[in-house]
Amino acid sequence: MSDDIARWLADLPAEMPLVLDGEEAYLLPAFGGAELGAILLHAASDAQLDEAARCGFQGARQFEAGLALREDGALVLSRWLPDASSWKDAAPALEPLFNQLSMWRAALAPARVQRHGTDDLSEQRIRALFAGALR
Repeated sequence: MSDDIARWLADLPAEMPLVLDGEEAYLLPAFGGAELGAILLHAASDAQLDEAARCGFQGARQFEAGLALREDGALVLSRWLPDASSWKDAAPALEPLFNQLSMWRAALAPARVQRHGTDDLSEQRIRALFAGALR
């Protein structure tokens, strides 16, 4: 970590959010450590919650952070950092958290609706096979 980043993190109060490349993380110090997290969705749809529930356990097994639904309805990605009390303590966990957050954002993004006539080539080929056009 560069000296400038270390100084910036040391000067950032734990109760202030950390904003980096458009993403915002929070740090909630408590006895014995701190919760590091980021809001994935401020208000998740039922479909997004279903998808998060289906994939959440596997994601928590592969990564350090897991999903939680806060009382205010926000879906968050968070992890416990033992003995952490400042942003400088949380620094090593920030990149993995933001990487995982990016993957979750992609997984929970609303599906793009294809317009009629814009089927991909493999779908067109399968349709043709079922229609008997290809042999």
